[in-house]
Amino acid sequence: MASDVITVENAFNLLSEGLKKQEKFKVGSFKDFLQNIWCYSFDHPEYFQAWHVGVLADDIEECLETGMNYVAVLPRFHFKSTVLGHAFSVWRLLTAQRDCSVLYLSYSDGMAKYHISEINKAISRNPILNEILVNRRPKADFSARYYLNNKPVEIMHGGLFSFKRGMHVNGALIADDVLRDPENPLNIGQITKVEDHFMTESMFIPLRGTPTIVLGTPMMPGDILSKLQEDSRFKSRVLPALDPVPGRRVLMPELYSEDWLLQQQKARPKSFASEFMLIPHFSTESYFDEEDILKCQDEILRSAPATKVFSDLETGDQIFGGFDVGKKRHPSHLVLFRKRGERIEQIHQSFLDGWSYSDQIEYLNEVAENFNLNSGYIDNTRGELEDRGLDTRWLSKIFSRKSKNTMAGIFEKFVHSGNLRLIKDERQKQQILSVSNDLKAPDTPLGHGDAFFSIAMALEAVHDTAYKFVDLGSANDWFEAVSPYETPESRLEKHDNSGLGKVNKNSPAQALQMEPVNAQERMSSAPNPQCKEAVCSPSFWVAERGLCLYCGIRK
Repeated sequence: MASDVITVENAFNLLSEGLKKQEKFKVGSFKDFLQNIWCYSFDHPEYFQAWHVGVLADDIEECLETGMNYVAVLPRFHFKSTVLGHAFSVWRLLTAQRDCSVLYLSYSDGMAKYHISEINKAISRNPILNEILVNRRPKADFSARYYLNNKPVEIMHGGLFSFKRGMHVNGALIADDVLRDPENPLNIGQITKVEDHFMTESMFIPLRGTPTIVLGTPMMPGDILSKLQEDSRFKSRVLPALDPVPGRRVLMPELYSEDWLLQQQKARPKSFASEFMLIPHFSTESYFDEEDILKCQDEILRSAPATKVFSDLETGDQIFGGFDVGKKRHPSHLVLFRKRGERIEQIHQSFLDGWSYSDQIEYLNEVAENFNLNSGYIDNTRGELEDRGLDTRWLSKIFSRKSKNTMAGIFEKFVHSGNLRLIKDERQKQQILSVSNDLKAPDTPLGHGDAFFSIAMALEAVHDTAYKFVDLGSANDWFEAVSPYETPESRLEKHDNSGLGKVNKNSPAQALQMEPVNAQERMSSAPNPQCKEAVCSPSFWVAERGLCLYCGIRK
Protein backbone atom coordinates (compact mmCIF):
# COMPACT_ATOMS: atom_id res chain seq x y z
CA MET A 1 0.00 0.00 0.00
CA ALA A 2 2.95 2.20 0.62
CA SER A 3 3.59 2.33 -3.10
CA ASP A 4 0.16 3.91 -3.63
CA VAL A 5 1.00 6.84 -1.42
CA ILE A 6 1.55 10.04 -3.41
CA THR A 7 3.43 12.83 -1.79
CA VAL A 8 2.34 16.42 -2.12
CA GLU A 9 5.44 17.05 -4.21
CA ASN A 10 4.66 14.16 -6.57
CA ALA A 11 1.05 15.25 -6.87
CA PHE A 12 2.13 18.76 -7.74
CA ASN A 13 4.54 17.44 -10.36
CA LEU A 14 1.87 15.25 -11.94
CA LEU A 15 -0.56 18.17 -12.00
CA SER A 16 2.12 20.34 -13.53
CA GLU A 17 2.81 17.79 -16.25
CA GLY A 18 -0.89 17.58 -17.03
CA LEU A 19 -1.13 21.35 -17.34
CA LYS A 20 1.89 21.36 -19.64
CA LYS A 21 0.26 18.79 -21.91
CA GLN A 22 -2.93 20.81 -21.98
CA GLU A 23 -0.99 24.00 -22.62
CA LYS A 24 0.42 22.37 -25.74
CA PHE A 25 -3.07 22.15 -27.18
CA LYS A 26 -4.33 25.50 -25.94
CA VAL A 27 -5.43 27.60 -28.93
CA GLY A 28 -5.77 31.00 -27.28
CA SER A 29 -6.60 34.22 -29.15
CA PHE A 30 -6.35 34.48 -32.91
CA LYS A 31 -3.03 36.35 -32.57
CA ASP A 32 -1.69 33.68 -30.21
CA PHE A 33 -2.77 31.00 -32.66
CA LEU A 34 -1.03 32.75 -35.58
CA GLN A 35 2.23 33.43 -33.77
CA ASN A 36 2.53 30.27 -31.64
CA ILE A 37 0.83 27.49 -33.64
CA TRP A 38 -0.06 28.32 -37.25
CA CYS A 39 3.35 29.80 -38.00
CA TYR A 40 5.00 26.35 -37.70
CA SER A 41 3.34 25.24 -40.91
CA PHE A 42 5.83 27.42 -42.78
CA ASP A 43 9.56 27.68 -43.37
CA HIS A 44 9.72 31.17 -41.89
CA PRO A 45 7.55 31.27 -38.76
CA GLU A 46 9.09 34.63 -37.89
CA TYR A 47 7.07 36.25 -40.69
CA PHE A 48 3.97 35.90 -38.53
CA GLN A 49 5.51 38.38 -36.10
CA ALA A 50 5.14 41.05 -38.82
CA TRP A 51 3.43 44.26 -37.79
CA HIS A 52 0.44 43.96 -40.13
CA VAL A 53 -0.26 40.35 -39.07
CA GLY A 54 -0.79 41.62 -35.53
CA VAL A 55 -3.01 44.45 -36.82
CA LEU A 56 -5.23 42.01 -38.74
CA ALA A 57 -5.47 39.68 -35.75
CA ASP A 58 -6.48 42.53 -33.43
CA ASP A 59 -9.11 43.64 -35.94
CA ILE A 60 -10.59 40.14 -36.02
CA GLU A 61 -10.78 39.95 -32.23
CA GLU A 62 -12.54 43.33 -32.15
CA CYS A 63 -15.06 42.22 -34.77
CA LEU A 64 -15.87 39.04 -32.86
CA GLU A 65 -16.43 41.03 -29.67
CA THR A 66 -18.64 43.64 -31.33
CA GLY A 67 -20.49 41.38 -33.79
CA MET A 68 -19.07 43.19 -36.84
CA ASN A 69 -18.07 41.69 -40.14
CA TYR A 70 -14.68 42.47 -41.64
CA VAL A 71 -13.32 43.59 -45.02
CA ALA A 72 -9.56 43.72 -45.56
CA VAL A 73 -7.98 45.20 -48.69
CA LEU A 74 -4.35 44.12 -48.92
CA PRO A 75 -1.63 43.94 -51.57
CA ARG A 76 -0.75 40.78 -53.41
CA PHE A 77 1.74 38.44 -51.69
CA HIS A 78 1.23 39.94 -48.24
CA PHE A 79 -0.33 36.95 -46.43
CA LYS A 80 -3.94 38.08 -46.76
CA SER A 81 -5.24 34.59 -47.69
CA THR A 82 -2.77 32.81 -45.40
CA VAL A 83 -3.85 34.82 -42.35
CA LEU A 84 -7.46 35.90 -42.87
CA GLY A 85 -8.55 33.02 -45.07
CA HIS A 86 -6.68 29.83 -44.18
CA ALA A 87 -5.61 30.50 -40.58
CA PHE A 88 -8.88 32.09 -39.51
CA SER A 89 -10.91 29.18 -40.94
CA VAL A 90 -8.88 26.63 -38.92
CA TRP A 91 -8.94 28.77 -35.78
CA ARG A 92 -12.73 28.98 -35.95
CA LEU A 93 -12.93 25.18 -36.11
CA LEU A 94 -10.70 24.88 -33.04
CA THR A 95 -12.51 27.46 -30.94
CA ALA A 96 -16.11 26.56 -31.83
CA GLN A 97 -18.37 25.51 -29.00
CA ARG A 98 -20.07 22.84 -31.10
CA ASP A 99 -19.88 21.15 -34.48
CA CYS A 100 -18.56 23.83 -36.78
CA SER A 101 -18.69 24.55 -40.51
CA VAL A 102 -16.92 27.26 -42.49
CA LEU A 103 -17.59 28.19 -46.12
CA TYR A 104 -14.61 29.29 -48.22
CA LEU A 105 -16.00 31.31 -51.13
CA SER A 106 -14.07 32.47 -54.21
CA TYR A 107 -15.07 33.69 -57.65
CA SER A 108 -14.97 30.13 -59.00
CA ASP A 109 -15.23 26.76 -57.32
CA GLY A 110 -11.81 25.87 -58.73
CA MET A 111 -10.24 28.82 -56.93
CA ALA A 112 -11.98 27.83 -53.69
CA LYS A 113 -10.69 24.26 -54.05
CA TYR A 114 -7.16 25.60 -54.38
CA HIS A 115 -7.52 27.38 -51.02
CA ILE A 116 -8.88 24.20 -49.38
CA SER A 117 -5.86 22.29 -50.69
CA GLU A 118 -3.52 24.90 -49.17
CA ILE A 119 -5.31 24.65 -45.82
CA ASN A 120 -4.89 20.86 -45.81
CA LYS A 121 -1.19 21.21 -46.60
CA ALA A 122 -0.70 23.71 -43.77
CA ILE A 123 -2.43 21.39 -41.28
CA SER A 124 -0.46 18.33 -42.40
CA ARG A 125 2.86 20.22 -42.05
CA ASN A 126 2.03 21.53 -38.59
CA PRO A 127 3.24 19.30 -35.72
CA ILE A 128 0.62 20.65 -33.32
CA LEU A 129 -2.43 20.72 -35.60
CA ASN A 130 -1.62 17.23 -36.81
CA GLU A 131 -2.31 15.92 -33.29
CA ILE A 132 -5.46 17.94 -32.72
CA LEU A 133 -7.26 17.58 -36.05
CA VAL A 134 -7.86 14.04 -37.32
CA ASN A 135 -8.26 13.79 -41.09
CA ARG A 136 -10.20 10.67 -41.95
CA ARG A 137 -9.97 11.41 -45.69
CA PRO A 138 -6.29 12.35 -46.12
CA LYS A 139 -6.29 11.81 -49.89
CA ALA A 140 -9.20 14.17 -50.52
CA ASP A 141 -7.26 17.31 -51.48
CA PHE A 142 -10.33 19.42 -52.10
CA SER A 143 -12.17 18.51 -48.93
CA ALA A 144 -11.36 19.77 -45.43
CA ARG A 145 -13.31 17.44 -43.13
CA TYR A 146 -11.70 16.78 -39.75
CA TYR A 147 -12.59 15.44 -36.34
CA LEU A 148 -11.83 17.46 -33.26
CA ASN A 149 -12.29 15.51 -30.02
CA ASN A 150 -14.47 13.09 -32.02
CA LYS A 151 -16.78 15.84 -33.27
CA PRO A 152 -16.87 16.63 -37.01
CA VAL A 153 -15.70 20.02 -38.24
CA GLU A 154 -15.57 21.09 -41.86
CA ILE A 155 -14.37 23.81 -44.23
CA MET A 156 -16.54 23.74 -47.33
CA HIS A 157 -15.67 25.37 -50.65
CA GLY A 158 -17.82 27.07 -53.25
CA GLY A 159 -17.84 29.39 -56.24
CA LEU A 160 -19.69 32.66 -55.83
CA PHE A 161 -22.39 31.75 -58.37
CA SER A 162 -22.38 27.97 -57.94
CA PHE A 163 -22.87 27.53 -54.20
CA LYS A 164 -26.29 26.11 -53.38
CA ARG A 165 -28.93 28.48 -52.10
CA GLY A 166 -30.37 27.66 -48.71
CA MET A 167 -27.07 26.35 -47.28
CA HIS A 168 -25.84 27.89 -44.03
CA VAL A 169 -22.69 27.89 -41.91
CA ASN A 170 -22.13 28.57 -38.22
CA GLY A 171 -18.37 29.13 -38.16
CA ALA A 172 -17.61 31.82 -40.73
CA LEU A 173 -18.04 32.87 -44.33
CA ILE A 174 -14.68 33.61 -45.95
CA ALA A 175 -14.97 35.50 -49.25
CA ASP A 176 -11.49 35.47 -50.76
CA ASP A 177 -10.89 37.24 -54.08
CA VAL A 178 -14.46 37.01 -55.36
CA LEU A 179 -13.51 39.61 -58.00
CA ARG A 180 -10.84 37.57 -59.73
CA ASP A 181 -11.06 35.04 -62.49
CA PRO A 182 -7.44 34.23 -63.38
CA GLU A 183 -8.31 33.05 -66.89
CA ASN A 184 -10.80 35.78 -67.78
CA PRO A 185 -10.44 39.22 -66.16
CA LEU A 186 -13.83 40.60 -65.21
CA ASN A 187 -15.37 43.60 -66.96
CA ILE A 188 -17.44 46.28 -65.28
CA GLY A 189 -20.70 44.46 -65.97
CA GLN A 190 -19.47 41.24 -64.36
CA ILE A 191 -18.04 43.11 -61.38
CA THR A 192 -21.42 44.76 -60.83
CA LYS A 193 -23.04 41.32 -61.05
CA VAL A 194 -20.63 40.06 -58.35
CA GLU A 195 -21.68 42.86 -56.02
CA ASP A 196 -25.37 42.24 -56.59
CA HIS A 197 -25.07 38.48 -56.02
CA PHE A 198 -22.89 38.82 -52.95
CA MET A 199 -25.19 41.31 -51.23
CA THR A 200 -28.43 39.49 -52.04
CA GLU A 201 -27.30 35.85 -51.80
CA SER A 202 -23.92 35.26 -50.14
CA MET A 203 -24.52 37.56 -47.16
CA PHE A 204 -27.40 35.30 -46.05
CA ILE A 205 -25.30 32.10 -45.92
CA PRO A 206 -23.84 32.68 -42.39
CA LEU A 207 -26.23 32.06 -39.51
CA ARG A 208 -26.99 35.00 -37.25
CA GLY A 209 -23.95 35.97 -35.22
CA THR A 210 -21.56 34.23 -37.64
CA PRO A 211 -18.87 36.55 -39.05
CA THR A 212 -18.29 37.29 -42.72
CA ILE A 213 -14.67 37.99 -43.66
CA VAL A 214 -14.06 39.56 -47.08
CA LEU A 215 -10.53 39.96 -48.38
CA GLY A 216 -8.97 40.86 -51.68
CA THR A 217 -7.23 43.34 -53.94
CA PRO A 218 -9.34 45.95 -55.75
CA MET A 219 -10.26 45.57 -59.42
CA MET A 220 -11.92 48.89 -60.20
CA PRO A 221 -13.46 51.91 -58.49
CA GLY A 222 -16.79 51.10 -56.88
CA ASP A 223 -16.30 47.32 -56.76
CA ILE A 224 -17.55 45.13 -53.90
CA LEU A 225 -14.47 45.87 -51.77
CA SER A 226 -15.11 49.61 -52.07
CA LYS A 227 -18.82 49.22 -51.31
CA LEU A 228 -18.24 47.13 -48.18
CA GLN A 229 -15.87 49.76 -46.79
CA GLU A 230 -18.89 52.07 -46.67
CA ASP A 231 -21.19 49.39 -45.17
CA SER A 232 -21.92 49.99 -41.47
CA ARG A 233 -21.98 46.22 -40.86
CA PHE A 234 -18.28 45.93 -41.73
CA LYS A 235 -15.09 47.05 -40.08
CA SER A 236 -12.56 47.79 -42.82
CA ARG A 237 -8.80 47.83 -43.09
CA VAL A 238 -6.85 49.05 -46.14
CA LEU A 239 -3.07 48.57 -45.99
CA PRO A 240 -1.08 49.46 -49.14
CA ALA A 241 2.45 48.14 -49.61
CA LEU A 242 3.97 51.63 -49.33
CA ASP A 243 3.01 54.19 -46.64
CA PRO A 244 0.29 52.05 -45.05
CA VAL A 245 0.04 54.34 -42.01
CA PRO A 246 1.73 57.59 -40.96
CA GLY A 247 5.31 56.95 -39.96
CA ARG A 248 5.58 53.56 -41.65
CA ARG A 249 7.16 53.45 -45.10
CA VAL A 250 6.84 49.75 -46.00
CA LEU A 251 4.03 47.41 -44.98
CA MET A 252 6.12 44.24 -44.71
CA PRO A 253 9.86 44.98 -44.80
CA GLU A 254 10.51 41.36 -43.77
CA LEU A 255 9.68 40.39 -47.36
CA TYR A 256 9.91 43.50 -49.56
CA SER A 257 12.37 46.35 -49.32
CA GLU A 258 11.44 49.89 -50.26
CA ASP A 259 13.91 49.80 -53.17
CA TRP A 260 12.32 46.64 -54.60
CA LEU A 261 8.82 48.10 -54.35
CA LEU A 262 9.88 51.34 -56.01
CA GLN A 263 11.48 49.37 -58.85
CA GLN A 264 8.22 47.50 -59.39
CA GLN A 265 6.31 50.77 -59.33
CA LYS A 266 8.56 52.25 -62.01
CA ALA A 267 8.46 49.12 -64.20
CA ARG A 268 4.68 48.69 -64.25
CA PRO A 269 2.99 51.71 -62.67
CA LYS A 270 -0.63 50.86 -63.48
CA SER A 271 -0.66 47.28 -62.20
CA PHE A 272 1.47 48.31 -59.21
CA ALA A 273 -1.10 50.99 -58.37
CA SER A 274 -3.93 48.46 -58.17
CA GLU A 275 -2.10 45.35 -56.90
CA PHE A 276 0.26 46.93 -54.38
CA MET A 277 -1.02 50.43 -53.67
CA LEU A 278 -4.69 49.34 -53.76
CA ILE A 279 -5.70 52.17 -56.08
CA PRO A 280 -8.26 50.62 -58.43
CA HIS A 281 -8.36 51.79 -62.03
CA PHE A 282 -10.39 51.23 -65.13
CA SER A 283 -9.10 49.62 -68.27
CA THR A 284 -6.46 51.41 -70.29
CA GLU A 285 -9.06 51.34 -73.06
CA SER A 286 -11.15 53.96 -71.27
CA TYR A 287 -11.69 57.18 -73.20
CA PHE A 288 -10.48 59.17 -70.19
CA ASP A 289 -7.74 58.40 -67.73
CA GLU A 290 -9.04 58.32 -64.20
CA GLU A 291 -6.36 60.83 -63.19
CA ASP A 292 -7.75 63.39 -65.65
CA ILE A 293 -11.27 63.09 -64.23
CA LEU A 294 -10.02 63.25 -60.65
CA LYS A 295 -8.29 66.55 -61.47
CA CYS A 296 -11.63 67.96 -62.61
CA GLN A 297 -13.47 66.94 -59.44
CA ASP A 298 -14.09 69.63 -56.83
CA GLU A 299 -14.89 68.46 -53.30
CA ILE A 300 -16.57 71.78 -52.50
CA LEU A 301 -19.21 71.47 -55.22
CA ARG A 302 -22.62 70.15 -54.22
CA SER A 303 -25.59 69.19 -56.35
CA ALA A 304 -28.24 71.89 -56.10
CA PRO A 305 -31.79 70.55 -55.62
CA ALA A 306 -33.74 70.41 -58.85
CA THR A 307 -37.08 71.23 -57.23
CA LYS A 308 -35.99 74.64 -55.88
CA VAL A 309 -35.23 77.89 -57.67
CA PHE A 310 -31.47 78.19 -58.20
CA SER A 311 -30.44 81.63 -56.99
CA ASP A 312 -26.64 81.48 -57.06
CA LEU A 313 -26.40 83.48 -60.27
CA GLU A 314 -24.42 86.57 -61.22
CA THR A 315 -24.75 88.85 -64.22
CA GLY A 316 -23.37 87.05 -67.26
CA ASP A 317 -23.83 83.54 -65.85
CA GLN A 318 -25.25 80.95 -68.23
CA ILE A 319 -26.79 77.56 -67.42
CA PHE A 320 -26.46 74.53 -69.73
CA GLY A 321 -27.73 71.00 -69.39
CA GLY A 322 -27.39 67.47 -70.73
CA PHE A 323 -29.80 64.58 -70.31
CA ASP A 324 -29.08 61.00 -71.30
CA VAL A 325 -32.33 59.06 -71.62
CA GLY A 326 -32.06 55.53 -70.27
CA LYS A 327 -33.82 52.45 -71.50
CA LYS A 328 -36.47 50.95 -69.24
CA ARG A 329 -33.96 49.03 -67.15
CA HIS A 330 -31.30 51.74 -67.21
CA PRO A 331 -31.31 55.08 -65.44
CA SER A 332 -31.52 58.43 -67.14
CA HIS A 333 -28.93 60.97 -66.06
CA LEU A 334 -29.23 64.75 -65.78
CA VAL A 335 -26.39 67.26 -65.42
CA LEU A 336 -26.36 71.05 -65.26
CA PHE A 337 -23.38 73.38 -65.63
CA ARG A 338 -22.92 77.06 -64.86
CA LYS A 339 -20.60 79.07 -67.11
CA ARG A 340 -19.12 81.98 -65.20
CA GLY A 341 -16.37 83.62 -67.19
CA GLU A 342 -14.12 80.81 -68.39
CA ARG A 343 -15.03 78.53 -65.49
CA ILE A 344 -17.50 75.73 -66.29
CA GLU A 345 -18.71 74.16 -63.07
CA GLN A 346 -21.26 71.43 -62.45
CA ILE A 347 -24.15 72.52 -60.26
CA HIS A 348 -26.42 69.49 -60.47
CA GLN A 349 -26.42 65.80 -61.26
CA SER A 350 -29.04 63.13 -60.69
CA PHE A 351 -29.70 59.55 -61.77
CA LEU A 352 -33.36 58.84 -62.53
CA ASP A 353 -33.72 55.12 -61.86
CA GLY A 354 -36.99 53.61 -63.01
CA TRP A 355 -38.72 56.90 -63.92
CA SER A 356 -41.50 56.94 -66.48
CA TYR A 357 -41.03 59.11 -69.56
CA SER A 358 -43.90 61.42 -68.55
CA ASP A 359 -42.30 61.95 -65.12
CA GLN A 360 -38.97 62.69 -66.82
CA ILE A 361 -40.60 65.34 -69.02
CA GLU A 362 -42.20 67.01 -66.00
CA TYR A 363 -38.85 66.92 -64.20
CA LEU A 364 -36.92 68.43 -67.13
CA ASN A 365 -39.46 71.23 -67.51
CA GLU A 366 -39.24 72.03 -63.81
CA VAL A 367 -35.44 72.07 -64.01
CA ALA A 368 -35.52 74.44 -67.01
CA GLU A 369 -37.61 76.91 -65.01
CA ASN A 370 -35.86 76.60 -61.65
CA PHE A 371 -32.37 77.00 -63.11
CA ASN A 372 -33.28 79.50 -65.84
CA LEU A 373 -31.76 77.16 -68.39
CA ASN A 374 -30.14 78.76 -71.43
CA SER A 375 -30.07 75.54 -73.44
CA GLY A 376 -29.46 71.84 -73.15
CA TYR A 377 -29.31 68.69 -75.23
CA ILE A 378 -31.18 65.45 -74.65
CA ASP A 379 -30.52 62.10 -76.27
CA ASN A 380 -33.69 61.52 -78.22
CA THR A 381 -32.28 58.93 -80.62
CA ARG A 382 -35.17 56.55 -80.01
CA GLY A 383 -37.76 59.33 -79.77
CA GLU A 384 -39.00 58.45 -76.27
CA LEU A 385 -39.59 62.10 -75.32
CA GLU A 386 -41.11 63.34 -78.59
CA ASP A 387 -44.52 65.09 -78.55
CA ARG A 388 -44.74 65.09 -74.76
CA GLY A 389 -44.62 68.86 -74.13
CA LEU A 390 -40.90 69.22 -73.46
CA ASP A 391 -39.64 72.77 -72.81
CA THR A 392 -38.16 74.15 -76.03
CA ARG A 393 -34.90 75.02 -74.29
CA TRP A 394 -34.17 71.30 -74.35
CA LEU A 395 -32.94 70.42 -77.84
CA SER A 396 -33.03 66.90 -79.26
CA LYS A 397 -29.77 65.21 -80.11
CA ILE A 398 -29.66 62.16 -82.39
CA PHE A 399 -26.74 59.91 -81.53
CA SER A 400 -24.63 58.85 -84.49
CA ARG A 401 -21.00 57.98 -84.83
CA LYS A 402 -20.27 61.51 -85.99
CA SER A 403 -22.31 63.27 -83.28
CA LYS A 404 -20.83 61.09 -80.51
CA ASN A 405 -17.31 61.78 -81.75
CA THR A 406 -18.02 65.49 -81.85
CA MET A 407 -19.40 65.71 -78.31
CA ALA A 408 -16.66 63.42 -76.93
CA GLY A 409 -14.03 65.66 -78.52
CA ILE A 410 -15.61 68.73 -76.93
CA PHE A 411 -15.76 66.94 -73.56
CA GLU A 412 -12.07 66.07 -73.86
CA LYS A 413 -11.10 69.69 -74.67
CA PHE A 414 -12.91 70.97 -71.59
CA VAL A 415 -11.29 68.27 -69.39
CA HIS A 416 -7.83 69.41 -70.48
CA SER A 417 -8.64 73.11 -70.44
CA GLY A 418 -8.33 73.40 -66.67
CA ASN A 419 -11.67 75.27 -66.55
CA LEU A 420 -14.00 72.30 -66.01
CA ARG A 421 -15.10 71.45 -62.45
CA LEU A 422 -17.15 68.33 -61.69
CA ILE A 423 -19.10 67.30 -58.62
CA LYS A 424 -17.27 64.55 -56.74
CA ASP A 425 -19.62 61.59 -57.13
CA GLU A 426 -18.46 57.98 -57.35
CA ARG A 427 -21.26 56.68 -59.54
CA GLN A 428 -20.88 59.57 -61.96
CA LYS A 429 -17.12 59.01 -62.14
CA GLN A 430 -17.58 55.29 -62.78
CA GLN A 431 -19.96 55.98 -65.61
CA ILE A 432 -17.55 58.43 -67.21
CA LEU A 433 -14.65 56.00 -66.99
CA SER A 434 -16.65 53.03 -68.22
CA VAL A 435 -16.79 54.47 -71.76
CA SER A 436 -14.10 53.04 -74.04
CA ASN A 437 -12.02 54.70 -76.74
CA ASP A 438 -14.58 53.68 -79.35
CA LEU A 439 -17.32 55.36 -77.26
CA LYS A 440 -18.93 52.14 -76.12
CA ALA A 441 -19.86 51.25 -72.56
CA PRO A 442 -20.75 47.97 -70.85
CA ASP A 443 -24.37 47.26 -70.08
CA THR A 444 -24.82 47.23 -66.29
CA PRO A 445 -27.70 47.71 -63.84
CA LEU A 446 -26.01 50.92 -62.69
CA GLY A 447 -26.03 52.44 -66.14
CA HIS A 448 -24.60 52.39 -69.63
CA GLY A 449 -22.04 55.22 -69.66
CA ASP A 450 -24.93 57.61 -68.96
CA ALA A 451 -22.92 60.26 -67.11
CA PHE A 452 -20.32 60.41 -69.88
CA PHE A 453 -22.89 61.27 -72.52
CA SER A 454 -25.04 63.59 -70.41
CA ILE A 455 -21.95 65.64 -69.50
CA ALA A 456 -20.74 65.54 -73.11
CA MET A 457 -24.09 66.90 -74.31
CA ALA A 458 -24.12 69.65 -71.68
CA LEU A 459 -20.61 70.73 -72.65
CA GLU A 460 -21.58 70.68 -76.32
CA ALA A 461 -24.43 73.05 -75.43
CA VAL A 462 -21.86 75.31 -73.71
CA HIS A 463 -19.64 75.06 -76.77
CA ASP A 464 -22.37 75.76 -79.32
CA THR A 465 -24.06 78.59 -77.44
CA ALA A 466 -21.31 80.34 -75.52
CA TYR A 467 -18.45 80.06 -77.99
CA LYS A 468 -20.22 79.79 -81.31
CA PHE A 469 -17.45 78.19 -83.31
CA VAL A 470 -17.13 74.92 -85.08
CA ASP A 471 -14.11 72.77 -84.45
CA LEU A 472 -12.75 71.68 -87.79
CA GLY A 473 -9.29 70.57 -86.77
CA SER A 474 -6.06 72.44 -86.31
CA ALA A 475 -4.77 75.21 -88.56
CA ASN A 476 -1.96 72.94 -89.69
CA ASP A 477 -4.46 70.29 -90.76
CA TRP A 478 -6.31 72.84 -92.87
CA PHE A 479 -3.15 74.35 -94.28
CA GLU A 480 -1.90 70.98 -95.44
CA ALA A 481 -5.32 69.95 -96.72
CA VAL A 482 -6.05 73.08 -98.79
CA SER A 483 -3.20 75.53 -99.00
CA PRO A 484 -4.05 79.06 -100.22
CA TYR A 485 -0.77 79.08 -102.10
CA GLU A 486 -1.61 76.06 -104.25
CA THR A 487 -2.04 76.64 -107.93
CA PRO A 488 -4.72 74.77 -109.90
CA GLU A 489 -1.93 72.74 -111.51
CA SER A 490 -0.34 71.76 -108.19
CA ARG A 491 -3.74 70.88 -106.75
CA LEU A 492 -4.39 68.62 -109.75
CA GLU A 493 -1.02 66.96 -109.24
CA LYS A 494 -1.76 66.49 -105.50
CA HIS A 495 -5.02 64.72 -106.27
CA ASP A 496 -3.40 62.58 -108.94
CA ASN A 497 -0.77 61.40 -106.49
CA SER A 498 -3.23 60.71 -103.67
CA GLY A 499 -4.52 57.48 -105.17
CA LEU A 500 -8.09 58.58 -104.51
CA GLY A 501 -9.05 59.19 -108.12
CA LYS A 502 -7.88 60.61 -111.40
CA VAL A 503 -8.55 64.19 -112.28
CA ASN A 504 -10.37 64.70 -115.54
CA LYS A 505 -8.30 67.58 -116.93
CA ASN A 506 -10.58 68.06 -119.92
CA SER A 507 -13.54 68.79 -117.71
CA PRO A 508 -14.69 72.37 -117.33
CA ALA A 509 -14.66 71.85 -113.56
CA GLN A 510 -11.05 70.70 -113.71
CA ALA A 511 -9.87 70.12 -110.13
CA LEU A 512 -13.36 69.50 -108.80
CA GLN A 513 -14.14 66.66 -111.20
CA MET A 514 -12.81 63.22 -110.34
CA GLU A 515 -13.33 59.88 -111.98
CA PRO A 516 -14.91 57.29 -109.70
CA VAL A 517 -12.66 54.65 -108.22
CA ASN A 518 -13.38 51.24 -106.75
CA ALA A 519 -15.25 51.81 -103.44
CA GLN A 520 -13.24 49.19 -101.57
CA GLU A 521 -10.00 50.72 -102.77
CA ARG A 522 -11.18 54.19 -101.81
CA MET A 523 -12.24 53.15 -98.28
CA SER A 524 -9.02 51.27 -97.62
CA SER A 525 -7.23 54.62 -97.45
CA ALA A 526 -9.93 56.34 -95.40
CA PRO A 527 -9.16 57.44 -91.81
CA ASN A 528 -12.27 55.48 -90.79
CA PRO A 529 -12.91 52.63 -93.27
CA GLN A 530 -16.18 51.78 -91.48
CA CYS A 531 -17.67 55.23 -92.02
CA LYS A 532 -21.31 55.06 -93.11
CA GLU A 533 -21.79 58.79 -93.65
CA ALA A 534 -23.04 59.29 -97.21
CA VAL A 535 -21.76 62.85 -97.38
CA CYS A 536 -18.26 61.91 -96.23
CA SER A 537 -15.84 61.75 -99.15
CA PRO A 538 -12.11 61.92 -99.90
CA SER A 539 -12.37 65.67 -100.29
CA PHE A 540 -12.53 65.84 -96.48
CA TRP A 541 -9.54 63.58 -95.88
CA VAL A 542 -6.12 64.77 -94.79
CA ALA A 543 -4.35 61.56 -95.67
CA GLU A 544 -0.95 62.61 -94.31
CA ARG A 545 -2.43 63.01 -90.83
CA GLY A 546 -5.04 60.28 -90.94
CA LEU A 547 -7.70 62.93 -90.38
CA CYS A 548 -11.21 63.33 -91.72
CA LEU A 549 -12.36 66.93 -91.41
CA TYR A 550 -16.00 65.89 -91.72
CA CYS A 551 -16.17 63.04 -89.22
CA GLY A 552 -13.43 64.25 -86.88
CA ILE A 553 -11.88 60.77 -87.04
CA ARG A 554 -8.16 60.27 -86.64
CA LYS A 555 -6.38 57.05 -87.41
